[in-house]
Amino acid sequence: MAVAPRGIIPPVVVPFTVDDRIDEKAFRREVAYLVKTGIHGLSSGGSTGEGALLSDQELRRCLELVSEEKPAGMPLLAGIIRNSTRDVVKAGLDAKSIGVDALLVTPVFYYGATAEGNFNFFKEIARQTRLPIIIYNVVPTNLISPETFLKLLEIDELIGIKQVDPVALAEFDSLRPAARTFTIYAACDQLLYSSYVAGAAGAISALSTVAPELCVRQWELFEGGDQKGAMEIQHKLVPIVRTYLQKPFPGKIKELLNLQGRQVGTGRPPLEMPDAQQRDEMRKALADAGLLQPAKS
Repeated sequence: MAVAPRGIIPPVVVPFTVDDRIDEKAFRREVAYLVKTGIHGLSSGGSTGEGALLSDQELRRCLELVSEEKPAGMPLLAGIIRNSTRDVVKAGLDAKSIGVDALLVTPVFYYGATAEGNFNFFKEIARQTRLPIIIYNVVPTNLISPETFLKLLEIDELIGIKQVDPVALAEFDSLRPAARTFTIYAACDQLLYSSYVAGAAGAISALSTVAPELCVRQWELFEGGDQKGAMEIQHKLVPIVRTYLQKPFPGKIKELLNLQGRQVGTGRPPLEMPDAQQRDEMRKALADAGLLQPAKS
């Protein structure tokens, strides 16, 4: 079984040009920025990266750009949000040809699936791609239960799960005495520190995109045993998270980056951007966390 990466793995947002193409210059700039913050890996194609709105060709190009810009040896996860086994396999084989380290795959979201259907879905992806797989357990209509996950662990290529719900995260961690080794990644942004305490081995989250330096520092403090320091950073991060918990997402994530001077543009239509009041709330939360200078009165 492949070794699962640990630590802070930010999803990369996708800047678009005015004619709705990938802005490759801005994309490369954002990857370079993230790398300089000391992150431990990168993800492209997931929810924060508007992966459901990317064509296969665009997803491939995003992965190519990350691969070209990241340091050698830094793990790269290919986020795949597709609605059939065939389409996930196709995107996965494309990603494999680029040299990604693992696939981050959502369960199908339109029709959903039974426990058996989910097992067959991930089993076939593993059989055809032979790549490590992390389940992104985020689809409300098709959530993977702990019981189903135990069955899925029969798939050798399955190395972990990205978990949004902190209660469910703890439930998955409680499987460990009865299950083979697997890795949990936190995506409950309000509670990243608490997720580490509950058993997560790092984070693949929008917050790590918005505030990578703080997230890296928090992880280092946690790993070093400074629980007070890690919790203090959580207190800085939670107000930022509150500004983007509701729609429009991921437009709000892009605006939080724009406010920091990381110009990534707007969401792909029909995704919307936050209004003026929401931007003011974001600006204050970022300033309070030390991520930009407060606006002059």
